[in-house]
Amino acid sequence: MIWPMSAGAGQDGPSVVAEGILATTPIATPEGWRPAGDLQTGAQVMTFDSGNQTVSQALTLSLEDPPPEFWPLRIPPWAMDNREEVLLLPEQKVLIESDCAEDLFGDPFALIPARALEGWRGIERCRPPPLLAAVQLRFVRHQVIYASRGVLLSCAGDALAESDWQARDYSICSLAQAQHMIVCLMAEEAGAALRRAEQHRQG
Repeated sequence: MIWPMSAGAGQDGPSVVAEGILATTPIATPEGWRPAGDLQTGAQVMTFDSGNQTVSQALTLSLEDPPPEFWPLRIPPWAMDNREEVLLLPEQKVLIESDCAEDLFGDPFALIPARALEGWRGIERCRPPPLLAAVQLRFVRHQVIYASRGVLLSCAGDALAESDWQARDYSICSLAQAQHMIVCLMAEEAGAALRRAEQHRQG
């Protein structure tokens, strides 16, 4: 998705890419892990719910030097079951599975904007490397795909097909809801760490 650089920017004003998958991100395919930038229309991609699915559109967009509020999030290795460092654009939707999501929304799976992850497990903003591009993958129907082993990323479906899409009905969180969920996760993990430390001290 392309967003205005400021709230006052009109259709002809400056804009930045805030949603999509960075071209260097490894994506799971039937042939193995491939950089998102190598995937073209017609490519097969492994999905979370629907097995292998065909990319109906692959749009590549160059990333200029955005202001800090549009910088990507740096996901350290294994912070989200990822094998290597991953960069996520701030509005890219990520699927999170947790007991906190079930407590808050009645479903253990929730789609949240990546910017809500900031501060959790060492995740932080970073200036994007130069000459980087983002890829927006689209399928006939909405899909969730695998990136760098365990990161689950949302990809849109075609507008006409989406009108009757009911495949999974994930909870789609606003930024405020997502940030609240991440705060709950941080508190939960901090409590678990304290309990382990106390058990170690007593043992």
